[in-house]
Amino acid sequence: MNHTTRTRSRRGRTAAREGAREQRRTALRLLLTRAERGTLTPGEATQLRDLAEAEIAECERFRQSAGGQQTAALKLRHRINAAEQAMQEIEAERDAYAAEVEALHAGQGDR
Repeated sequence: MNHTTRTRSRRGRTAAREGAREQRRTALRLLLTRAERGTLTPGEATQLRDLAEAEIAECERFRQSAGGQQTAALKLRHRINAAEQAMQEIEAERDAYAAEVEALHAGQGDR
């Protein structure tokens, strides 16, 4: 399987994102350690900011996506509740009609 095929699939894109995220976090940890020791160069400080901004942006995208998914799930829950309510109403109506038919049959048997 070639590389382009893997990154076109959902699993391949997910693996690529996870790999990039892990590389970014590894670089962040290294730069933070260097900053802690006071050995961060101006170029590394810029790199640290860029990596932190990329992490923040990705977190925001995932947070928005999760919010959209929660909204969609809530809408589905409301639809399910409405469907269940309609089913209960239909079943009650069916039972009422069945009782009415049974009463009619019983009334015809008395004649």
